This record gives sequence, C-alpha cells and structure tokens, in this order.
Amino acid sequence: MRKDGFYTAIAAIPLAVLALVFILPLSFNLARAFFTQEGFSLELMREVFTSPYTYRLLSFTLLQAFVSAAVSTLIALPGAYLWANYRFPGKTLMLSLSSLCFVLPSILVVLGFVIFYGNSGFVNSLYMALTGAEEPVKILYSFRAIILAHAFLNIPVALSLITEAWGHWPRSQENASSLLGASGFRTFVSISLPRMAPVILSAALLIFLFCFTSFSIILVLGGGVQYTTLEVEIYRTNNIVMDSARASALSVFSFLVNLVILVLYVLASRKLSSRDSNREDRAVRVHSWRTRAALIIYNTLMLVFILGPLVSVVVRSFISTSSRYGEGFSVRSYQELFGLRRSVGMMSDASAALLNSLAIALIVAALACLFALFLSLFIARRNSRSVEVIGMFPLAISSVTLGLGYYIIKAHIHSSSLAMSYLLVILAHLVIALPFAMRTLLPAIRSQNLRVLDAAYTLGSGTAGTCFRIEIPQLKSAIAKAFIFSLALSMGEVNATLTLAEGRVVTLPMLLYRLINSYNYQGACTIGTVLIALTLVIFITAQALTHSSGRKAH
Repeated sequence: MRKDGFYTAIAAIPLAVLALVFILPLSFNLARAFFTQEGFSLELMREVFTSPYTYRLLSFTLLQAFVSAAVSTLIALPGAYLWANYRFPGKTLMLSLSSLCFVLPSILVVLGFVIFYGNSGFVNSLYMALTGAEEPVKILYSFRAIILAHAFLNIPVALSLITEAWGHWPRSQENASSLLGASGFRTFVSISLPRMAPVILSAALLIFLFCFTSFSIILVLGGGVQYTTLEVEIYRTNNIVMDSARASALSVFSFLVNLVILVLYVLASRKLSSRDSNREDRAVRVHSWRTRAALIIYNTLMLVFILGPLVSVVVRSFISTSSRYGEGFSVRSYQELFGLRRSVGMMSDASAALLNSLAIALIVAALACLFALFLSLFIARRNSRSVEVIGMFPLAISSVTLGLGYYIIKAHIHSSSLAMSYLLVILAHLVIALPFAMRTLLPAIRSQNLRVLDAAYTLGSGTAGTCFRIEIPQLKSAIAKAFIFSLALSMGEVNATLTLAEGRVVTLPMLLYRLINSYNYQGACTIGTVLIALTLVIFITAQALTHSSGRKAH
C-alpha cells in the first residue's frame, strides 16, 4: 500500500471539522469545571471526584447499563443464530424493524411505552379484561421499566450486529468438526462461540455505552431520584439547580468513564475486523421442523415486543378523547397535519416541522457520509488506532452534554439569528451521526481486496485515481447504507435540538415532545406515526440496497 500523503490529506478535512464542531463545544463545556471567577482551580474537580454521592451515581449508572447490555445481548443471541444460519420469508423486514428501533427518538419510545405498558395501556387493559383483576400491573416508573425500554432499543442492535458478522463467516470449521464426529452442541461451544466472542463483546460494549449515556429513558421511566444516573444528574444540576460549573465537573467524570468503555469497544471492533476476511453467505434453507418452530416462536415474540409499543402509537393516533371534538375514532390530527383542516394549537407547526426535519436530515446525512468515508479510508489504509478513537469520541458524550457546549458557544457569540440556530442544530446532529456512519463504512473498507489496489498501482494509477475509480465505487452499498442510517438518526434526534433550537427550529421529535407535555396524546401519536413510517421506509430501502448489492457481487 502506498505511503504518499493522499489519505492524510482527505482525512485532514473531517478531522478539522470534528475539532470545530465537537472538541470546541466540548472544551467550552468541560472548561467550566476548571475555571471560576477567581481563575483556574481544581477544587470543584476534587470535590466531585471524591464525593460518595458521585460514586453512588456511578454505581447505579454502571449497574443499569450492565444489566441492559447483558439482557439485550443474551436475548439477541438465539435470534442472531437463527437469522444468520437460515433463510426464511420476511427476513429483510425483520432486519429493517431491528434497525428501526435503534434510530427512533427516545421520546417516542417513552410515548409508546406509556400507551402500551402504562396503567391504562393496552397490556393492562387486556390483562384486566382476561383475568378480571381490578388493579393493573405496575410496569412503568421502575428499574424494570428502564431495562425494558433499553432492551427495546438495543436487542435489535445486538441482533443486527451479531447476525451481520455471523452470517458471513464460512462454515468450513464447523463442517470439519461435524465430519470428525463432534455433536452440534460441542461444535457450537468449542468453535462457533469462541469465534463469535469478539462480535458479542463488541455489541455488548456498544450497548453498554448507549445505556451509560441514556437520558430520556431514565428521566421519564425511572420515576424517581433513586434511579438517577450521571447524565440525569448533569441535566438536573445545570437546568434545575443552576450550578453549571458542577454540571461540567460531572461531565468530565462521565466523559472519562465513557472514554474507557469506548477504547474497549474500538479494540474489540478491530479484533473482529481482523478475523475471517474470507466471507460468504452461510444461510441455508430450513429443513428441520424444530428449527422452523424456533424461528416462528422467536420471530413472533420479537414482533410483539418491537411492534407492540409502535402499533399502540399508531392505533392511538386514530382515537380521540376530546369532549370538544368527540370521543372515539378520529382522523382530525392527520387532517391538521396535512393541511386538510385548520390546525389548532401546536399541530399548526406540523408541516414546518416535517420540512425542517427532512432538510436538516438530508444535509447531516450527506456531510456525515462524506466525512466518515474520508476518515475511514485513512484509518483502514494507515492502520490508525488514534484517529479511529477520535472519530468515535462522540459516542462517549451524550447529546445533552454536547448541546450544553453549543449553548455556551452561542451565548459567547451573542447571536440570536434563526440561521445560527439552524447551523448549530445541523452541527450537533452531524457530530451524533458521524461515528455511526464510520461504524458502517469501516468494516466494508477493511474487507476490500487490497490486491486489486496494488494491481492498479502497478499499472501506473495514482493513489487518488485508484481511490476514486476503484475503492469508492466498490463501497456504493455501504455509503448508501451509512447515508440512510445518518438520515434516520438526524430525523429522530431530540435532546440536542431541544437545548439549541430555543423553540425556533421545530422538528418532528421536538413537536412530539411539546404535544406530550400539553397532553395532546392523539396529536403526539400522529407525529409519532409519521416518524415511524418515515424511518421504516428509510430502512427497508437500506436493506433492499444491501440485498441488491449482495446479489450483484455474486
């Protein structure tokens, strides 16, 4: 592989942008922990790092993240085995549904859980109707509700990651083990499971990181101060106690813990990517009735678990409880959304919110894909661990902490223009989407056949020409998938937008948040239904592109 400066040059642009849009606002936020009116001081950091309360917060944060990651990964493993090894009708749809859950706004997940699992929700209504019980089963506002919501978001993540890796490893070692007389269980324990260990660890660490920085789920479904995490305490300290310096000190503490988890995740991912470059589709047709029964049972349970809260949102969007407009079936919210009826209250912002969400998401997706592509090419071709960790840094920071950094910068600029609000929202979304785009592109780049590139160099092609004529065209499917994934992430982002938009840049998730707070649940469910539909279409398209690319490759 050539060692000229081409890959360094193309990586310099996204690295400079990342320094501007991520490191700068993060530095502004964290600096408040070290600088007081009297000047530089470590007193606040010493207080936070030695406080028993900080370590109680850390203990619960680690506990809920560990339990969430363990539950999500363990439940996903049987499904990943079935999905990776067998073909069945609806497999593409199931994979799309798995991705759909991950990018849905957390506030929409909260809404779905309240409607599906709440005291007056569908589950309890069915339970009381069938059993005659007078009291509902209390599911929400507890530790189990936190784990349940995190599992809803992250079981599909584990399923997708493990299925993708497992489904493309050749069967040669397992076949050899069977020919030598080993049972299926022994082959799984001695060959398949150790082979999958880096994938499982990588998925578990990624889920752990997501749950460690979880905010909306803990804040709403936890239901009390006994379930406060570091992120919730940072928000409470800054927004309620109004002690921004202490909030920044807690942010430093949280960032350092997250950084350790992130480094472990990157190391596990690198170990995974170095294995089994000889990839093939190992899925076969189902012949055993036991396997067919296992697929039916698992897929049915997953569909109920995934679709239950989402379908409840869709159903509730057609149910009016308003005495003014009549109770029962109603499409009024949809008529207001699409301008077929005069909008009342916050629903008048629906059309503008839809346009804002689409415009911001398209810009963010294009920039995230371009920057992630350049960074990933440099990381893969120069084997740069440090740049890979830098590119993944945003995973170690919650959108709340990042949004506060942007808010501080905006206060220093003294700008209140609408254009500045849009720009800050776009930059915040870009930082959030970039590491996920990189995670999509890096494995594809690392799996490319380098001998083709060496042949191009031998024939006189330069590094730039080889990159743009050979490398990048081979990545079209991965680029399309990264674009669509970034698009969906931006469409569903709410925390940073709430912090930065100041009510002037209204997106669909932000409007959803407002409608929930105003107890307009039908309107909120209507907006939620639109988000679900848009995200589902996006991911069915992504899976179709991937499937089509796979057929062409063969």
